[in-house]
Amino acid sequence: MHPTASPAASPTDSSATSPSAAWRRWTGFGVPGLVLLGAACVVLQAAVFDHDTFHDCHYFGPSLRMHIAAWAGLACGLAAPAGYAALFRGAVRRGWRPQGTRASALALAFVILGVLPLFLEAFGVWALYAPDPSGGDDCGGLASALAGAVPYAAG
Repeated sequence: MHPTASPAASPTDSSATSPSAAWRRWTGFGVPGLVLLGAACVVLQAAVFDHDTFHDCHYFGPSLRMHIAAWAGLACGLAAPAGYAALFRGAVRRGWRPQGTRASALALAFVILGVLPLFLEAFGVWALYAPDPSGGDDCGGLASALAGAVPYAAG
């Protein structure tokens, strides 16, 4: 910069159009973090908490921690694209150019890749309210038929 020029940023100055460090942190870490947290909730519900529904051949229904994981995962999955859109629009309103930042590109990639976990999160919430998969007869459903158990004596 020329020594006699004013210290105020000119419209052609690149620092005037680049987003702030706080915006880049929220976009680069916040949005991917929400997508990953939602995907982790899907894994918790499907793998870790799945055994909560049956105990000693009795169907107890989904546990409270399954409900919390399913709804939290769906909330994170929906908050990620909404948060990215809000951050992007806020940057544009301030006159910043977020299109060329690595944080925006990373967040957009996570939002696009987060569509599959979002469908799994929605399915997880649906599965909470689905009817008893064993047909209401505890362990007398399809699992017993495949295991070779005969529920009634012949003859």
